[in-house]
Amino acid sequence: MGERYNRYGTRLLRRVDEEHVCSVPRQWTDVVAPDPEVVIGEGRALLRVADLLELAGLVSHLVEQERRAQARKGNNAAHVKPTVPPTKKRRSEHARKRGKA
Repeated sequence: MGERYNRYGTRLLRRVDEEHVCSVPRQWTDVVAPDPEVVIGEGRALLRVADLLELAGLVSHLVEQERRAQARKGNNAAHVKPTVPPTKKRRSEHARKRGKA
């Protein structure tokens, strides 16, 4: 039916029915030539090296994002210990805990 270009590459537009159009990567169709790595391996490999490297990069990126989110969490106002001026009762409790009562 047609093609669309975005930052991820070319996508093919296919009509599903009268009202719906579906966008799919070219690699999902028989429009592109088969991957040479798959052809040479005769389809025996579960994953390609390039795919594994891409997956490793994605996992590394997600782990780093989570680490940064946890670091920011400590700076969040919801996680800051409130400071309340001591009242007479609190001062006496504090002194008793320190052994000065």
